Amino acid sequence: MDAIKELMDTDFTPTIHKTVYPAISPTKPELSQVGRVVLITGGGTGIGKSIAHSFVLAAASYVIVVGRRVDVLHATVAELTRRADEAGSPSQVLTYKVDVTNKVDIAALFDDLANKRLAVDILVLNAAKFAGQTPLLELGVDELWTHMEANVKGPMLLMESFMKQNTRKQKFLVNVTSAAIHTQHHPMVMSLAPYVLSKSAGTLFVQLLANQIPQGELQVVTMHPGTIFAEGYKDVGITEDMLPFDQADLPGAFAVWAASKEAAFVHNRIVWASWDVEELASGDVRKRIEEDDDYLRLSVVGFTMSKRSRGR
Repeated sequence: MDAIKELMDTDFTPTIHKTVYPAISPTKPELSQVGRVVLITGGGTGIGKSIAHSFVLAAASYVIVVGRRVDVLHATVAELTRRADEAGSPSQVLTYKVDVTNKVDIAALFDDLANKRLAVDILVLNAAKFAGQTPLLELGVDELWTHMEANVKGPMLLMESFMKQNTRKQKFLVNVTSAAIHTQHHPMVMSLAPYVLSKSAGTLFVQLLANQIPQGELQVVTMHPGTIFAEGYKDVGITEDMLPFDQADLPGAFAVWAASKEAAFVHNRIVWASWDVEELASGDVRKRIEEDDDYLRLSVVGFTMSKRSRGR
């Protein structure tokens, strides 16, 4: 458990959050999503469902949840619709059965939305495939490639369709990644190499895409959602009271903030949901973002272009 706690610790801002707070509250007027359509992959459970709930609280016009399990999706829609009614939110919740690695499924999704005259303003890439603790070569190329399909090909297919529609408005991408991509030397993370490989590649794809598309057309924020208690912890004997887990509402609210103009200064950067956004916007991290193109991005440690990077 000490190893897990070590992975949770961060000091990027003086204040670290475990749950939602006023600056990123979905009901904050400056973060209103009125008139917007948001599409969330893997939105039926866990972090994805929390993100969907936060966009409901932020009064998005449509919250579209996609996933592979129809029964789970139907239950999520019923729950989110009830929560919208309780909050007085105008959000309409739609659901689609979609395998994000299937080009036909994604084309059908966007075709149906177009037939409904709905254009997606915000895409949240949350669906992912996780790997067990199997070494890369023991896992085998075929199984390893299924992780690349889910965590790299899926985002590629979705972004291709997302960028072809709604071309006259700025769009927003929230890419849900993992701290595993920058903690790969930790003993626990070393055993998750298939996940680290595929999530790193997917995050790099998003980063390269943001390098090529003007921010005025597409704002991109990649976030580590935090360590949220899930059923998998029970399987290894860890209960919710054993560790200082982040609450699921934190990444949910942070995703709403990330899809706002307030998050423009972390465009195409990798940030943690637990970092205080007001301290990010005015502190040392903000200064470093403005001065260092590689800061909080996937790159090679030690280089700035072809020169030796300045140590800080």
